[in-house]
Amino acid sequence: MSDSTWTVQGVSELGCWLGHFPSSWPTGRDAEDCLDAHLDCGISHVIWDLGRSIVNHHSDLPGVTRVWENRAGAELTAQQRAVMQIFEERCQLRAAINHGRQRGAVIYGRLCMNRHYSPVSIHRSQFAQDHPQWCEIGRDGWLDVSRLCYAIPEYRQERVAILREAVEIGCEGLCLDFCRQPPAVRYHPALVEGFREETGIDPRRLSATDDREGFLAWCQYRADSVTALLVELRDALDPIRQRHGRRIPVQVRIPNDGFEANLMAGFDVTHWCQETLIDEMALSELRWLNIPGQWDDAPYIELGGQSGVAVYASSSCLPVQEAGWSGQVNPAGVNPLVLARRTLRSMEAGAQGISFYQSDTAVQWPGVKEILPALSSEETLRQMVADPEMARRWPVTPENQDFGIDNHSRTSAERRFQIDGADEALGV
Repeated sequence: MSDSTWTVQGVSELGCWLGHFPSSWPTGRDAEDCLDAHLDCGISHVIWDLGRSIVNHHSDLPGVTRVWENRAGAELTAQQRAVMQIFEERCQLRAAINHGRQRGAVIYGRLCMNRHYSPVSIHRSQFAQDHPQWCEIGRDGWLDVSRLCYAIPEYRQERVAILREAVEIGCEGLCLDFCRQPPAVRYHPALVEGFREETGIDPRRLSATDDREGFLAWCQYRADSVTALLVELRDALDPIRQRHGRRIPVQVRIPNDGFEANLMAGFDVTHWCQETLIDEMALSELRWLNIPGQWDDAPYIELGGQSGVAVYASSSCLPVQEAGWSGQVNPAGVNPLVLARRTLRSMEAGAQGISFYQSDTAVQWPGVKEILPALSSEETLRQMVADPEMARRWPVTPENQDFGIDNHSRTSAERRFQIDGADEALGV
């Protein structure tokens, strides 16, 4: 692959630009500082954080929770209070877009598609708080408060409205981050009853062990509600595309654990590509299931080539935190050489580029930020990974050998989540 067809994307969160470094303090031009740091490292395509349950930009949408509201009265550090203030004082998204235009950067807006936290969290929107009846439900009936159900039209409309507003503000493309958090759909009554009316089967009684075909039909049915979101987003964006003559690419960020696992999580990736509902895929080696899995970019690169969808290979700039996230990066889990090797493999596999999740930390981290400019050149990468001095300086250890997989992963046998009834379907 020639260097001219290879794109390095950064996935940046301004709160983490400061928050992952306890000594960092707002400067008053934080969006500009963050974007400049990316550009200095050769990253001119930056996917900017729109939010998760709440939004981080100054939104005019009614009913949208803006910035971080400490509704639960949690104790915050002085740095956390200062970060909240910079989001309140000015729209950091608009600042990033304006600065990006001046410096020739491409800015996408990224929304985490199903990450609503707990009812007492400062990160939970009032929309999620006001609609507990739309929270997802596990097969055994337990309430999953962190997810809302895509079978609910009002929820899809809320997500689409936020994404459309980001485009109207000036984002050149969108990233729908489904890695925060799969699965997108579960066993909400709106899904269960709809499937039962259509088939006469209660899906809660299905399992891959006893009825693989029936179980996959259920997975397809509930995945259709996520596809409906993409159709509604396309319909919302098309008038803007026509009015301004803009392409407005839609990217989805998904785990690269296979199309069947994707479908069980609610992602009908093949259909999305065939129906041109998406323009790009950003992959993530997210080890989120509590069963063994395979993570491979190759099938996605092949599908992208067949359907004209650009594929950005998986990589993360934060190490896995097995014991939970403390807010600070574990230095022993970082290895720039491992990151360079992953990037070269992705080039050789035929990806159109690589997407670095939490690049806000990478462009500041000693050792990592120095190699980022080289990740756009195959020749330089080959020299780097073959350099014995790099191997001496950055020895591969059990703790850093997986640097680049999603930091939300579990590398032990116990994963974070289980797809109800799907063990055997995924090879157990």
